[in-house]
Amino acid sequence: MPVAPAALGDSIADMLAARGIHYRPLFTFQELRPETREVVASDGSAHRVDLLICVPPHHAPEVIRSSPLLGVSGFVHVDPRTMRTAYEDVYAIGDVATIKLPNGKALPKAGVFAHAEAKVVAQRIADAAAGQIPDAVFDGNGYCWIELGDGRAGFAGGNFYADPEPQVKIRRPGRPLHWGKVAFEKWWLHHWF
Repeated sequence: MPVAPAALGDSIADMLAARGIHYRPLFTFQELRPETREVVASDGSAHRVDLLICVPPHHAPEVIRSSPLLGVSGFVHVDPRTMRTAYEDVYAIGDVATIKLPNGKALPKAGVFAHAEAKVVAQRIADAAAGQIPDAVFDGNGYCWIELGDGRAGFAGGNFYADPEPQVKIRRPGRPLHWGKVAFEKWWLHHWF
């Protein structure tokens, strides 16, 4: 959790280490050698892996990259409270939007934020259509579940807009949080499907 306070990220790294999982942040992938189950970094060092979880480079879709909405970050820059772009009556949310936090880092691209941003934008549009002054704002609050396996999970959440850095806390992992995560997933699946 690079955007959160270092102590929170350290606690997650400690959870991984306690399970014998090597964590290599900012690892620059160069090559995969399936026959030897190795991944090679851009510096040439090879590491044997049992499970590789790799996040590909993230970028805005072509429709955004080829539009005047694209900002210097490679995403659409928005007002952090209203999600408005530099263009009148144009909003951007979720993965195409970028929000710079007080600590200089970007708000993570996560569904919990996109969902809250969408509610704000929908309310602002509805208010404008009804002739009212839009006043809905995104408050920067978000959360995530941390699945640990063996029927245990943790939960982290807080205010990502806090200054000077996000005020995010992690709840001690346990079985009740795992079942909370399962209930959360089932609710969403039932709600949408």
